[in-house]
Amino acid sequence: MSLPMILTNGVAGFPFAGADVGGFFNDPPEDLLTRWYQAGIWYPFFRAHSHIDTRRREPYLIAEPFRTIIIQAIRLRYQLLPVWYTAFQEASVTGMPIIRPQYYAFPNEEQGFPLDSQFWLGGSGLLIRPVVEQMDVTDIYLAGDEKYYDYFDFTIYQGASRHSVPAPIGKIPLFLHSGHIVPRRE
Repeated sequence: MSLPMILTNGVAGFPFAGADVGGFFNDPPEDLLTRWYQAGIWYPFFRAHSHIDTRRREPYLIAEPFRTIIIQAIRLRYQLLPVWYTAFQEASVTGMPIIRPQYYAFPNEEQGFPLDSQFWLGGSGLLIRPVVEQMDVTDIYLAGDEKYYDYFDFTIYQGASRHSVPAPIGKIPLFLHSGHIVPRRE
């Protein structure tokens, strides 16, 4: 429920929103905790937090291979700090959401209106489809007629259709919409 909540908050004028990574109660299995960290790196307000009676969730306490996967996700967030800073600055000046629902980027495509499992990071052209369940393949809707590129291996996908994309636990489904340049800090 965190993704629809954060998207709604952003559109409603509260863009600096997040959720407790890992959930507040109970102890998720390490593979789900890893997936939730991979989703959490895209929350404008990103933090691991939980009830005092739950197991500690700091990445350095998680067993391998999950620790390394979580660290890679956090590094990705920091590599994209120039994009984050731009989105935060735009939100502070114009009120635009930091993470944007599909319909925000493509308001004329009705197929994007019910989607709350994928979103855009500011106006960067980065489309994210976090996996928050135990699965190795997920679906994504790519709007418009342009091409999209897998951020990690540059596989090309054609827009204006749904695609099943690989989503092994070590990979976040992340796409670059053609025509954009993404500044990174390595």
